[in-house]
Parts: sequence; C-alpha cells; structure tokens
Amino acid sequence: MTQISRLRLVEYQRNRTYTAWIEDERGQPVDEESLKTHKAKQTTPTLKEKGIGILVVLAAAAAAIGTLYAIAVWIDHLY
Repeated sequence: MTQISRLRLVEYQRNRTYTAWIEDERGQPVDEESLKTHKAKQTTPTLKEKGIGILVVLAAAAAAIGTLYAIAVWIDHLY
C-alpha cells in the first residue's frame, strides 16, 4: 500500500469517528506530517536484521564457492 493511500485510509477512518494511525513494520507509530511532505525519517536496522543480513551474505558466498568447487571436481574427473 502506498503512502498516499495509507493517508487517505486514515483520513477516511477518522472522518467516520475511528481512532486511526499509521504504523511502520516494527509497530511504531509513523509521523503523518513527514509522509505528507515525503520526508520520512531514516530507520536503523535492528541487531537481528543485521545478523540475518550477514548470514544471507555468508550463505551466498558459501553456495558460490561450493558450486565452483563442484564444477572443478567434475572437470577434474573428466580429464
């Protein structure tokens, strides 16, 4: 859902007397004024997200090295 549609949805719900707000993916409330001016604040990744990022990079490197090793063994077996 885009920022504009989120703002419209919140405005619609408030017009119907609901208490509405916008949350980010961590459940923290988002400043609506920054969304209207397209100046959203920079968020910092959590320790868990950093760890997952490192694991993804290491897993990709291990898969690449493993693939190259398997190709080398296959080529060596042919000759």
